[in-house]
Amino acid sequence: MNIFIVVLLILSCISEIKCFSSENSSNICDEIKRQQHRADPSLCPSKFSVNISSSSYSIDEPIHIFIKTTTLDTPFHGVHVVALDENQLQVGSWEINTKKQDENSCNGSIYIFEKAVTNTDAIWQVSSPVVGNIAIKVVIIEDDSAIYSNCYNFILTSRVSMNSSNIDEEDAAAINTTTTVTTTTTTVTTPPPTSEVTVNITWSFASNTNVTSVLMTIHNLKTSQWVAIGLGQNIAMGEAHVFMCKRLANNEIVINRYVNPGDHDPPEPPQPDAGGVFTPGQQQFTDGVVICRFTLSNFIAQTLKQVRTLEPLSQFRQYHPLIAIGVLDKDNNAQKHSRDSRVAKSDTVQLNQNEIILYRIPEVKTDLTFVRTHGIIMIFTWILIVSTGALISRYFKTSWANKMICGKAAWFTAHRFLMSIAAILTTLGFLFILVFLQGTWIPNDTTRPYAHSITGIIVIGLAFFQPFIALFRCEPNSRYRFIFNYIHAFVGFSAFILSVATLYLATYFHVFADTKGRFVMIAWIVWVALIFLIFECSEYFIRKKNRESGYTNINASNTTVADLIENPTTPKFTSFTVDNHEETSVQQKAKNILLAIHILVAATLSVILTTLIL
Repeated sequence: MNIFIVVLLILSCISEIKCFSSENSSNICDEIKRQQHRADPSLCPSKFSVNISSSSYSIDEPIHIFIKTTTLDTPFHGVHVVALDENQLQVGSWEINTKKQDENSCNGSIYIFEKAVTNTDAIWQVSSPVVGNIAIKVVIIEDDSAIYSNCYNFILTSRVSMNSSNIDEEDAAAINTTTTVTTTTTTVTTPPPTSEVTVNITWSFASNTNVTSVLMTIHNLKTSQWVAIGLGQNIAMGEAHVFMCKRLANNEIVINRYVNPGDHDPPEPPQPDAGGVFTPGQQQFTDGVVICRFTLSNFIAQTLKQVRTLEPLSQFRQYHPLIAIGVLDKDNNAQKHSRDSRVAKSDTVQLNQNEIILYRIPEVKTDLTFVRTHGIIMIFTWILIVSTGALISRYFKTSWANKMICGKAAWFTAHRFLMSIAAILTTLGFLFILVFLQGTWIPNDTTRPYAHSITGIIVIGLAFFQPFIALFRCEPNSRYRFIFNYIHAFVGFSAFILSVATLYLATYFHVFADTKGRFVMIAWIVWVALIFLIFECSEYFIRKKNRESGYTNINASNTTVADLIENPTTPKFTSFTVDNHEETSVQQKAKNILLAIHILVAATLSVILTTLIL
């Protein structure tokens, strides 16, 4: 019966995914208009992130607005976008890369998607001159009842138009600054320092064509300078796939692809098996802003062959962005960057997701306090507390049979206390993530987060009902007591095994700084399997030795030490001793030492794993 209730609870939780109807777009429009006059920006949720590719605009320059959920991917069903000039008139045109179910006007543009999404890229551009600044306003439509207005607003400043062939005075001075000396020196172009260069790199992924479109917007890049983004699997400048945008001495803009295997300096051209097809797009230098475009496509299944030590580029692999800025020599070859003009970011990105990477541009961070708290609670609960409680229950019934706490066997009291604490902490950890996500469910188009949510809710359901299953167990002398024993053990170990999978999936989330969390979880999996194996072998040899000696005790029957303690016919406050010939004192001490080692290892791994959470 209890198992049936657990199944119903899980199914009801899974079915809580919110529905949305595009027929309500007129009502949504009315709600947006009302909120624009009365919304309190302080009430804006932290579960969405909106970033813009540039803080200024010019004619025919696409401005990307990346809208995405935070770490655990809360879905949304639509957006409303509008661009207004200083006279509050709509200007420019909008495009969006997500497949739409409906599109309407509402003092702007409402886009309703065919299904809930976790990210989208809205593109705005203006084709005729506009005087003054432009206000960009974004409204996120989570569902029929959750619409967030006045939360995501941006101001774009105007840049004076100039042709790409024109060169400002500072650039001209840079080009003409040459030094000609004797044969022991060369003539070089000395560009201004790169300390003022800012970089905004965005890319969008088209799932229907498997094409990644990349846009590099670079401010203050002078002649004979370059900016490059590297995609590396380590947080260090070195092995990486490199894409370099150059502003040549003649003001021409070019984009090139390289690979940097090992510590190769400078990067070298890629081999045919470098992964994907690199296609340069239209490059621009307009109003002092360098724009480099390219696409990556035609990724085919790669063999185990690598580019020297560098693995082929993949749309499905996670990379650390590496940003560097440097100067070009007279032959337009990139010179090595200085130490203060490069950065290796700890966050990971993928080519099959929409991303935005900023360098020297302030970035708004999402408050992940509740996510961190959720993770820390679950780590200590299921790695340290639950594993210890399970070991005590399974392997210390006999060892601690003569030790009593409050009239109960010590093993029983310890097991009950630890598992009760685990159930309480698991429920508390679930509430933290529930509040962070504001009661929404993870969409099934995000593989790992969705899998984490499913295994997680099963673990939470089992952990919540396990104490109630124990509370309503039948009497120890009942003929059906063995049914409870098997169900209680099955539910407990099922929850514990699923918790390992759930925690491992969580190490792929962005709250973890890098892949070290996965190695910690692998170490935990190896250790917990090893410690259970050691205890099982110990129990096996003890039983085998007793069979050979012809000794039997109460554990040979259906009655256990716990049953004696719980049996109402046993005086509640009567002290008694179970004559235990199964284990010697040396064996008992060895088991206690093993348990202490396990607690130390579990606590250490828990601390290490929590320190890796950003």
